[in-house]
Amino acid sequence: MKDRRVLRFYMTLLVVALLGVFLQSTFTDRQIAGPLTNSYLVNNALAALIFTLLFRWRQRHIEKLGFLFLAGTGLKFLTFFIVFYPVFRADGELTGEEFILFFVPYTLSTLVETVFLARILNRE
Repeated sequence: MKDRRVLRFYMTLLVVALLGVFLQSTFTDRQIAGPLTNSYLVNNALAALIFTLLFRWRQRHIEKLGFLFLAGTGLKFLTFFIVFYPVFRADGELTGEEFILFFVPYTLSTLVETVFLARILNRE
C-alpha cells in the first residue's frame, strides 16, 4: 500500500491507542500490561484489518462498503464475546470497569476507522 492515507491511518491509530492506554491506565489505576493492553491490541488489529480490506475494496465494491463496515463492527463484537466476555464473567459478573476495559478501546479504534474511511470515500 503506497497510499499516504493508509500510512496516516495506521499512525493515527497507533498514536490514539498509545494515548488511550496511558490515559485509561492512569484513570483506572490498571497496569498497562495485561487485559488493558490486550484489549487495545485486539481492537486496533481488527480496525487495521477492516480498514485495509475496505480500502482495497473501495472501488470494486463501493455499493457494499457500508455493509462490509457493519460486518467488521459485528466481528469486533463477536471477538468481545469470544475472547473477553468469558474472562470477565469468570467471577460470575461483568462489572462496569470490565466493560469499560473493552468499550473504550473499541470506541477509539472504531472512531479513527470511521473518520478515515469517510474522508477517503468523500474524496473519491
